Amino acid sequence: VIDPSSQTEDLGSDAVLASQYGIANLKRIVPNLIEWTAEDGKNYDDLDTMYGQVLGQFNRYMGHVTANIGGVYEMYKTYDQEGAVYTHVDTEKQKNAMKFLQTELFQTPEWLIDQEIFNKVEFDGNMERVRNFQERTLSNLLDFGRMARLIENSEINGRNAYSLINMMTDVRTGIWSELNRGSAIDAYRRNLQRAYLSRMEYLMTNEQPNRSGGWGSAGSSINVSQSDIRPVVRGELVTLQRNIRNAANRSNDQLTRYHLLDALERIDLILNPIAKG
Repeated sequence: VIDPSSQTEDLGSDAVLASQYGIANLKRIVPNLIEWTAEDGKNYDDLDTMYGQVLGQFNRYMGHVTANIGGVYEMYKTYDQEGAVYTHVDTEKQKNAMKFLQTELFQTPEWLIDQEIFNKVEFDGNMERVRNFQERTLSNLLDFGRMARLIENSEINGRNAYSLINMMTDVRTGIWSELNRGSAIDAYRRNLQRAYLSRMEYLMTNEQPNRSGGWGSAGSSINVSQSDIRPVVRGELVTLQRNIRNAANRSNDQLTRYHLLDALERIDLILNPIAKG
């Protein structure tokens, strides 16, 4: 989605506020799912199905909000109508969208992790489920087309734009916030941080798939290797490498320290693939 005002099941002008209301409702539903699906003599298939519906709705909210970052409004006009047809989403709305993703998704959504539900419908899989949700949105956020629109927005609107560097810095500092606090990193966040490194490697090594069709269906095209994308990604990795090295030396949690040392090696492999190969 390029135009955030044109999305399925997205009504109103503020996707962040609407999604916050939606999540508040989901938080009331989850603790009651067992009671509401209970029926003597039946198994827990309905519980499993309804919990899956909650997850699907939560994922839709993430998509509705993500579309605002690097989004461009398309307002059809004729020559006798004033104003632009295409307008970038304003900076404040994009910042609010990023803050929402960090708060509601990248910070582990504990309310979705209900052991009373899990012990009735599955023997494992919760951690991978959370990782998949986070990784899906992260890949959607760090998309070549979205990055292309952020670059162009900066050139058109200058300092008033939410730039590619702004977005990449916000993503890094949010996902790796434990580095500044010096706190232990739990398994959910370790998974997310590894997903971040995998996506950064993708951005450094892949080109955008061929696109066809019109503006609305094909998305934004960019020659990745000739753009600002890789210099920005490289700069973010170098900054992250320095921050991780400092945090690893301060960490008293053994698993956190192992994770950070592994992250340093992964970053080195991304930045120096020939030397390591």
